[in-house]
Amino acid sequence: MSFIAIDLDGTLLNDQNEISEENIKAIQSAQENGFEVVISTGRAYFDVQTICEKAGISPFVIGTNGATIHAKNGECISSITITKDCAESILQWLDERNYYYEVFTDQAIYAPKKRRQDFYNEIHSLKSSDLDKDMKELVAEAERQFDQFGYVLVESCQDILDQAEEFNNILACSFDKMKLEEAWNQFRMNGELMVVSSANHNIEITNKRATKGMALEKLAFMLNGTLDRAMAIGDSNNDLSMFEKVGSSVAMGNAKEEIKAVCTMTTLTNVENGVAYAIHRFMESFAAAK
Repeated sequence: MSFIAIDLDGTLLNDQNEISEENIKAIQSAQENGFEVVISTGRAYFDVQTICEKAGISPFVIGTNGATIHAKNGECISSITITKDCAESILQWLDERNYYYEVFTDQAIYAPKKRRQDFYNEIHSLKSSDLDKDMKELVAEAERQFDQFGYVLVESCQDILDQAEEFNNILACSFDKMKLEEAWNQFRMNGELMVVSSANHNIEITNKRATKGMALEKLAFMLNGTLDRAMAIGDSNNDLSMFEKVGSSVAMGNAKEEIKAVCTMTTLTNVENGVAYAIHRFMESFAAAK
């Protein structure tokens, strides 16, 4: 059994947060030819499920940067959480320094109402400014973040901590590079945590045992498969762990140069159906190797 693991934002999704018809057909073709397709993302499962249902596809889903794995039928087959004490420490630190943050559970994405509004206002203020191409793309990416399904707005971090659900992932956002770097340095020193980034305006914090790569390896083991001839497609820092586990690593055409540098190939961009292109190439090479 061979696997095709695909990131969502900046990879499978286009700039309208949708999966194109070309990409849908390529995924369906791969599944029909015996490949196990896995969506591997920082998004929560319930959000991914909504996107996949709209597209008419049924893959395995690695969610919240590897903290969860869901089967095709929606059953949660793995969940790695951040302890409540650790989450409290993280949220208090972020709160004291006025970061916007989101907390992912298996039920919702919790966000402080006022901080969300402040971040939203900052986005719209930047949109009306004279920005260079990279900054325009970053602001647009931050705005698309609010299109996710499952937000629950709360008054304070204590409202989040009072929830009964377990915490899978905490995302912190800022357009201030120094501020974001401060948070990165703060949490990567904690031996219980893993810190990655899916965009230049955020960091994402999970349990140290939760990465996309570890989750993909675990899924392959559960299904009695191997990853030596598997393919992973992505565009960001949080995809590096799964690139390390597979035989074929594919960077999107819109990925940063440092991501492309560690991959075995680069495909087209996310608005040029780069996933479909990579899948077809992969299936051709797989058939030729038989």
